[in-house]
Amino acid sequence: MRWKVRLIPQAVSSISDPESSVELIGEQMRTVFGEDSSARIMKSLEQTLNGGEVIRNIEGQGEQRASSYIENLSAIPYHDVYNGQFSWMEKLEKNYGQIQQEFQLALQNPELETSGNSIWAPAARDDAVAYGPNWRTLVLQDRCEWEEVNCKLFPKTVELLKSAQCPSVEAFFARQPPNTGIKPHTDNTNFILTAHLGIDVPEAESWMQVGEYKRYWENGKGLVADTSFIHSTSNESVLKDRYVLIIRFWHPELSELECQALRFLFEALAEPTLHGIQEAARRAKDRLPKKVRRRLKKRSSDGNLGFLSKGMR
Repeated sequence: MRWKVRLIPQAVSSISDPESSVELIGEQMRTVFGEDSSARIMKSLEQTLNGGEVIRNIEGQGEQRASSYIENLSAIPYHDVYNGQFSWMEKLEKNYGQIQQEFQLALQNPELETSGNSIWAPAARDDAVAYGPNWRTLVLQDRCEWEEVNCKLFPKTVELLKSAQCPSVEAFFARQPPNTGIKPHTDNTNFILTAHLGIDVPEAESWMQVGEYKRYWENGKGLVADTSFIHSTSNESVLKDRYVLIIRFWHPELSELECQALRFLFEALAEPTLHGIQEAARRAKDRLPKKVRRRLKKRSSDGNLGFLSKGMR
């Protein structure tokens, strides 16, 4: 993929005054989202910037490794898709036929790769060793932003993702050719889970192991995994590519405001200047639910918004 959701030290290492930038990010985050919704996220950021990595060997589950780690989130290699937390995946399963049909028609288009952006792109450079040279993606959503050009190629799929109210951060199709696999690795982030929907897979011949558990992909069936556990994949078919729709989404034990605060953090780290951080805070405030914005507006009229009310009018 072109981008990985991680709070990485490199995002701040090139800043001329990283301490001031992180301090400003924290101030803006607390102002917009409140102390309670900011506390775990700022602690995670500070831990990451200090080079911290959480490594846990969880009995009966496997090894979890995360350099971007938010405390007190459940760590399970595979979640039960039908436990009530992932109703959006159940909706995607029910409409799998539409997704598969649209995808297969797209594959038959000889101009597909010139019709969109980065169609079947290889793994990002830092992931290339684990993913290998043959793994490819077709991105629909990246950093919570929809890839408009590619979305026009898959309008039914995108509409289903949106109407199912999927809490996605990334969404993309992934191709794994025959007799290839992904080496054991971690995605290094425990607050984003990974879901797969089998689109066109060689059943009983392709699998993903997460921690100590192995699951085989099935067409029309979803898997939900915590890929901060060491995981690997294999397509053992000698003839057939494996195609899945991958959705990376917020851990369900994060509050909605924490999810919004994390999105603000990603945007602030992408442009960690005074102007960039202020603009990220403005966009974050605009995305808040109306009832929360009304509360913020009242605080602003009372003169309690501090730096945000002074610097962003």
